Amino acid sequence: MAICVEAKEEAKNEENIQKIDQAWRQATFEIGVYKRGAEVKGHSMKSPDDIGQLLEDNILILQSLSASKYVRAIKARVTQWERDLNIISDVIATWMVVQRKWMYLESIFASDDIKMQLPDEAKKFGKTDAAYKKIMEAAYKQPNVLQACVKADGGNRLNDLKNISFDLDKCQKSLSNYLESKQMSFPRFYFIPSDDLLAILGSSDPKSIQPFLLSLFDNCKKLIFGKGDKQMVGMASDEGEEYEFETPVKPEGNVEDWMTRVDDEMKATLKLIAKKAVFHYAKADRIEWIKDQLGMVALVGT
Repeated sequence: MAICVEAKEEAKNEENIQKIDQAWRQATFEIGVYKRGAEVKGHSMKSPDDIGQLLEDNILILQSLSASKYVRAIKARVTQWERDLNIISDVIATWMVVQRKWMYLESIFASDDIKMQLPDEAKKFGKTDAAYKKIMEAAYKQPNVLQACVKADGGNRLNDLKNISFDLDKCQKSLSNYLESKQMSFPRFYFIPSDDLLAILGSSDPKSIQPFLLSLFDNCKKLIFGKGDKQMVGMASDEGEEYEFETPVKPEGNVEDWMTRVDDEMKATLKLIAKKAVFHYAKADRIEWIKDQLGMVALVGT
């Protein structure tokens, strides 16, 4: 009787371990082409939620098998699968983190202006980018989860991804230091998010600053450019009020430098406009004087 019970339980355990074998022979990642706009940038993995659910279910089965007193015949296979599934879980978690970091930094270092301003960091990112794309290309060609996570590269996939994550973190730190240096040079840059600042720094077009002016200056909606966009000749408010700079500012050099000149000219011009308004106040009709002045100048002048 005892022999029959033991044989029955061992057969049941064998069936469960066979199901796990079969499940992971069939389990695959969903990997597709990654594009930014119309340009192909590599490959990306879609959220592996179904793989995560399979992991949870199979880990529970293995725990049940390990606790069984009839597991002796398949103990080595159970132990191996426990090890493999833990590796798969760690690899997937690291992989998704690396993918998010890579997508963010790839869009930044794709800018020619950023490459020019951060040549060393761009070179380091280029090496890391190539290493990550090699992994993604291999996974695209062989998307089986067990192969991609455990058996690829001599079983070092987890270490490879951790190294890439570490290198991407260094690129991110260098980028953060770069942004902080720009913010310290022109403190108004602290008023906008890092992504917006990168959009400004990553463009050689001075008009790229326009969408962010309301954040940088109180109620300044746009800079007014002169002919050929070679210089900035004034500012306009959100309500449509405009004034001309006393001295036009040329957008030459680094953006933080010419924006500092814009800031200085804004203050100097408004101070002069206010001084002229106060001078003419005593001789002018009050209503007409108010109509002739900028709203802020009318308030200060009064």
